[in-house]
Amino acid sequence: MKFSQFRQHTPSNPSHVYVFACEDDFLVEESKTTWARIFGGTWDFEKRTVKEFESIDSSELMESALSPPLFGPSRAILVTNAGKITKKRLEDIGRIGELPQSWLKIVLVVQSRRSIIRAKPAIPVIEIDPLRAGDTVRWLREGYGVSADVARYLVDNLGTELQTLHAEMEKLTIYLRGARPPEILDVDQLILRSEQFGPFELDDAFLGGDYSRAVRVVGAMIDEGVVPVLILSRIVRVWRQIFVGKVLEGRVPSGDIAKAASIPPWKAATLVNACRQFQLEHVVEGFAVLLRADRAFKTSSPHPELYFDAMLWKLMR
Repeated sequence: MKFSQFRQHTPSNPSHVYVFACEDDFLVEESKTTWARIFGGTWDFEKRTVKEFESIDSSELMESALSPPLFGPSRAILVTNAGKITKKRLEDIGRIGELPQSWLKIVLVVQSRRSIIRAKPAIPVIEIDPLRAGDTVRWLREGYGVSADVARYLVDNLGTELQTLHAEMEKLTIYLRGARPPEILDVDQLILRSEQFGPFELDDAFLGGDYSRAVRVVGAMIDEGVVPVLILSRIVRVWRQIFVGKVLEGRVPSGDIAKAASIPPWKAATLVNACRQFQLEHVVEGFAVLLRADRAFKTSSPHPELYFDAMLWKLMR
């Protein structure tokens, strides 16, 4: 189910123990309010790693379940990375789940249903659908009142992880002090800024087919401490714009191409001209190059400048 549906969800068979399959840590934090509603009453939530949870003595867990608190709220534990929970601890949890009443509630948090360990009796599962770009754009618009263009721009550059987006929106809020809604230029200047080059310099280098300029801009970003994955995300964004423009080239007016590619109308002609420099087959092959770069930066430690130089040559040759 979507997280918005979970907020309204009431389990048909209430339990003291649940499995919560959710990929995003920010949503796990946000879920506490809903869990409190589902459990009823007031609850003190603890967030424990599975290792910390395993270290709690079985008798302590059962005592917490059987004994109403003398002062303060009852106890609820969110167990992260719970796919690694042991069989013995599952048996402990199973005994708590069978109690007619419990002052201890346990939520086993996993990344996906596939990582859920089988338990007897079965623990009810609530699975949250993975966030898609469109869901995240909608979350930004509803939660922070930003325009669709700004929300898409943030997601294209920073990804769909809500904690990252929340942190950057906090920066934007402080930066603008509520004077006006954020614009794309604000995002570039505050979040994706480069002191040596303007916010659209890398885009312009790509759209102009200027390999040397692109290398200089990327080098400046590296020198300023911008992480390679973030630089790569900006390259992926402009490459996607080129792909959209190439597919629509000659079919619709330049203004419609700009809208489809999520670029300002005044850059429509630049995008259309850039698309003429590339063959569609080369643009499609470029996505494989970008995917290999993403894997390399996330799984190994290539020299950023050398890697980007070679990658940009493959894309812009």
